[in-house]
Amino acid sequence: MPEETQQMLTASTEIVTAYNNIPYGLINAESKGSTREILAEFAKIVQYYRIYKEGSKFIPEGSGADYLPADLRYKTTASLINKEVRFLFGETPDIIIEHKGDLDAANQSEKDMVTVMQDMITTILKKNKFDKILLQSAKDCFIGKRIAGVVNFSEDTGVTITFLSALNFIYETRVNNAEELSKFVSFVVIEDKINLAEKRVYKKKLEMVNGLCWLEESIYDGRGVLIEIVEEFQPTLFDRIPVSIFINDGLTGDNLGESEIDKLFNYESWYSKLSNADIDSERKSMNPIRYTVDMDSSSTVGLSSAAGSFWDLASDQNIDNPAPSVGMLTSSIEYSAALKTTLDRIKTSMYEVVDMPNITLESMMGSITSGKALKAIYWPLVVRCKEKMKMWAPQLEYLVDVIIQGSMLYPKTAERYTKDKITPIEYEIHIVNNYPLPEDEQEEKAIDISEVNAFTLSKKAYMKKWRNLTDQEANEELQQMALERELLDNSFIGMNEPDMTNTIDDKVVAK
Repeated sequence: MPEETQQMLTASTEIVTAYNNIPYGLINAESKGSTREILAEFAKIVQYYRIYKEGSKFIPEGSGADYLPADLRYKTTASLINKEVRFLFGETPDIIIEHKGDLDAANQSEKDMVTVMQDMITTILKKNKFDKILLQSAKDCFIGKRIAGVVNFSEDTGVTITFLSALNFIYETRVNNAEELSKFVSFVVIEDKINLAEKRVYKKKLEMVNGLCWLEESIYDGRGVLIEIVEEFQPTLFDRIPVSIFINDGLTGDNLGESEIDKLFNYESWYSKLSNADIDSERKSMNPIRYTVDMDSSSTVGLSSAAGSFWDLASDQNIDNPAPSVGMLTSSIEYSAALKTTLDRIKTSMYEVVDMPNITLESMMGSITSGKALKAIYWPLVVRCKEKMKMWAPQLEYLVDVIIQGSMLYPKTAERYTKDKITPIEYEIHIVNNYPLPEDEQEEKAIDISEVNAFTLSKKAYMKKWRNLTDQEANEELQQMALERELLDNSFIGMNEPDMTNTIDDKVVAK
């Protein structure tokens, strides 16, 4: 059976298992398009997750029925995705809220409100363990093409941020604006039971109706039968759906995205296949084959291969003029160099697909001596991550903006994060990504010191940058430096002036 057919059959089997978790009827009731197309798309995503967790399948070479062929899957695809995500969000992006427009023209209350908003956002993100869920959700996005970030407001639980994988939601956009959601439905299994009647699936629907976002929450069993209505279909105070859809790569008008798995799994499959064939060859060749010629078969049964063994052999008396002999067949693996070249070429191709530098310990020794050299090596990956941030940054900004607007619409929910009431002002949200690359601090410090000496950089700016001082701490440090300089100057002046005491005394005595 061709490998492609085998994978399709496997995907078809796994889609049934995957969507026993979410009843078919719920998806069919909420989907506007073809349910068959939605399930076919979900089948691909299920396959991507399987490859991520188990590695790419491959068909091993024939065994000849005398041994079991090796089945070791090299999970290079999962390793590359994990490395890419760690490089992108290993250092959590800085979320900065600033006053929009001329800051000098703003009054003090507006400046203070920006600080209140910044502190509130920092607190909410910390409470939601944003650093951790951002890393996890990025993996889901790279594997399953897309994820959804949902902001929830509740007086009981506060502000919560939830990221959902592509298998847990469907959505629709406006006809004239593909960036604006018109409907969002999520499905989450809250009680997973073998008995479908005991299973519980939570459904949350958000839909735009007459300029307002309407909400409905309900619980179903594993058969799609309604068990409980948590919230009736009712309007919220939002004029938009508080959900961000993060779509991985893709072209214009693509609302499905692309999976990193789809770009890599063929390479991984061949890499595993060739590597396992090499393992099988070594298994066949590591134990040499012993043979006998013109020997009595009864004397060659059960010969021991232990060290120091003695074989008492007899020649075959049924053969005229026998020439008995004992020998051994050894195999020399002559393909090793070619195989290594092929495997290296496949692995390099996988790294190049995601612009990940293939750095080994041997390549690092002596070639990477500074942060600048390391930056140059990682520059293609930095550019790739900057490309991805073109999508991630606006969606993260949207989530933060939803939190700020929601804190004004639902002030009681925001009270647990700030004592100050959030009031409307003009503000901007900036997402600044950080990459985990070392800096040449000593060289940069020397440059900054030369700028301070040349009066192109203030001492205060230098202390804030390299000593992490606040404005007040930097001002106190400058005042202390000025005081010490004044004391030193006065002491030098006193040392340079002549001592007139003895001269005056002498003149008095003379008189």
